[in-house]
Amino acid sequence: MNETYPFNFGFPSLEEGWSPRDLIIVHSVLYLVGFISVMSTAYAWSISNASLKKLPCVNPPNFFSNAQAKRQFRDSAKDMLQKARKQYPNRPYRMTTDYGEVVVLQSEWFDEIRNNPHLSFLGTVAQERICEIPGFEPLAALGEEGVLVQIIARKQLTKLLNQVTAPLSEEIALAVSINLGESTVWREIKSLPALRDITARMSSRVFVGDELARNEEWLRILKNYTVDAFKAINRLTKYPVNLRPYIGWLFPECRRIRDYYKRAREVIDPILEKRDRMKQAALASGQPAPVFNDALEWIIQESEERNSGYDTATFQMIVSTVAINTTTDLLQAVLIDLIQHPDAMQAVRDEIVQILKTDGWKKSSLYNMKLLDSALKETQRINPVFTAMRRSVDMDTVLSDGTVVKKGSRIHIDTHRMVDPEVYENPEEWKCDRFSEMRSQPGKEHLAQLVTTSIDHFGFGHGQHACPGRFFAANELKIALCHLLIKYDWKLAPGTPLDMVRLGFSRVVNTETKLFCRRREKVELDIDSI
Repeated sequence: MNETYPFNFGFPSLEEGWSPRDLIIVHSVLYLVGFISVMSTAYAWSISNASLKKLPCVNPPNFFSNAQAKRQFRDSAKDMLQKARKQYPNRPYRMTTDYGEVVVLQSEWFDEIRNNPHLSFLGTVAQERICEIPGFEPLAALGEEGVLVQIIARKQLTKLLNQVTAPLSEEIALAVSINLGESTVWREIKSLPALRDITARMSSRVFVGDELARNEEWLRILKNYTVDAFKAINRLTKYPVNLRPYIGWLFPECRRIRDYYKRAREVIDPILEKRDRMKQAALASGQPAPVFNDALEWIIQESEERNSGYDTATFQMIVSTVAINTTTDLLQAVLIDLIQHPDAMQAVRDEIVQILKTDGWKKSSLYNMKLLDSALKETQRINPVFTAMRRSVDMDTVLSDGTVVKKGSRIHIDTHRMVDPEVYENPEEWKCDRFSEMRSQPGKEHLAQLVTTSIDHFGFGHGQHACPGRFFAANELKIALCHLLIKYDWKLAPGTPLDMVRLGFSRVVNTETKLFCRRREKVELDIDSI
C-alpha cells in the first residue's frame, strides 16, 4: 500500500513497473476523475435519497472526504455493526462503505424483505461496476445470467448428487495424494494453496468432466483466476465506484485475469468442438448421440430450453470461481477447528468409519454423517463469509416503519443472530455437536442441517437468493474431510496465524496459515477400496 497519498488507495507505483513521468500523468488524471466521480455521486445521492438522510449514520463522512469513514468500515465493520445494534435497536440506519452509503437492517427485518421481488442480490454486482472491467466477464454474467446459474445448480447439480459421490471420492483421493503426499513423517504445508487445489480438482470433475478435470493447465487457470480476481476486487473497492472501470486497466491483477479468461476459452473451445463433432457423426450414422453429464453440457441444454444466449467459458469461470473460493475457505476453517479440538476430530473420524463401513459411498451415507455436518455448520456459524447480506433496490420500496428506500440504493442485513446469546448458548464457543444435538430435538431435525438456511443461520444466505449450490458444496466438503481425516494426522504449525481476515462485511481465511500433516500408518478403514 502506498502511504504517500492521503486517500490511501494503493495507486500504481514504481514497483509495478511505471516510469516516474507516467506515474505523474496517471495520478493526475486519477485524482481529477476521482474528484469528479465523488462529487457527481454525492450530488446524485443527495437528490435521490433525501428520505434516507433522516436515518442515523454510524460512520458519517467528513465534509471533504469519505475516505476515513470507508477505512473505518474496511477495518472495523464488525465492531460498527455491534455498536449500531445497541444504538439503534430494531431501527434502520446508514453506514458508509466501499459500496457507498447503504441502509443496514437487523436480522429481524429479513422475513419482511426475503422474497421482495424488487430487492436483488444479483443487482449488487452491477452496482459495484467492477464487472465492467475486461477480464471480469464472469462477474458480469453472474448479474446478467445469474438466474440461469441458479437453475442449473438447483435442477442439474442437485439431481446428480447420488451419481457423483463415488467419482468425487476417487478424484479427492488423487488430489490429496498430490498435495499432501504419502509420507508418514510430519511435513509443513501452507494449507490454503493445497486445499484450493484439492477443491479445484473435485469441482472440475463434475463441472467439466474427466478430460479437463485432470488438465493441469485448466486447473492452473482456475486457481490463479480465483486468487487474482479476489485480490483485484479487494483493491478496486477502495476506489470510488465510478472510477473503478478506469483504474482497473492499471492493476497487474486485472491484466492477469484478462489473460486467464482468454486462456480458459482456448482450453474449453476444442473440447466443445470435439463433442459437437461426435454428436454430428452419431446423427449422420443413425446412432444415439453421446451423453455428457457435466456443466459443459448443462449450460447448452438449459439455454436452448429458454432460448437464451450463453457463453460456456464464462459460465465455467463463474461456477468454478465461486465454488473454489467459498468451499476452500470453509474447508480450511473447519479443519483448523477440528485440529484445535482433538476429541471432536476423533469423534468425527469414528462416525465416518462406522457409516462408510456399513453403507459405502452413497448420498445417504453423507446425510447420516450428522456430527460432521454439525461441525461444518458450527464453523460456518462462527466464521461466515459475510457478516451482512446485501440486496440492491430495483424499485422504490417502503419498509414497514415508513422508511422509503429509493431505486438504486443498497440494503444490507446484519447476520448477528448467528452469534446472539439469545439464540445460541455460549455463541462464541465452537461446539462440534451443537447442531447434531439440535437435530435430535423434535421439530428441529431439518433446521439443524448444514444446507438449511434461516434467520438464525445465514451461512449459505437465506430466502430466494440462498446459495443454490449448497447441497453440492456440502457433499464435496464431507467427502474431502473423510479423506483428510481418515488418511492424515494434523497439527498447527507453531505461531501460525489462525484468525479470519476481515474486509468490511466480508471474512476470508488467512492466506499465511500453516499446518503440519502426515500420512497415518494405521487407518480404521481403507476408504479408497470402498
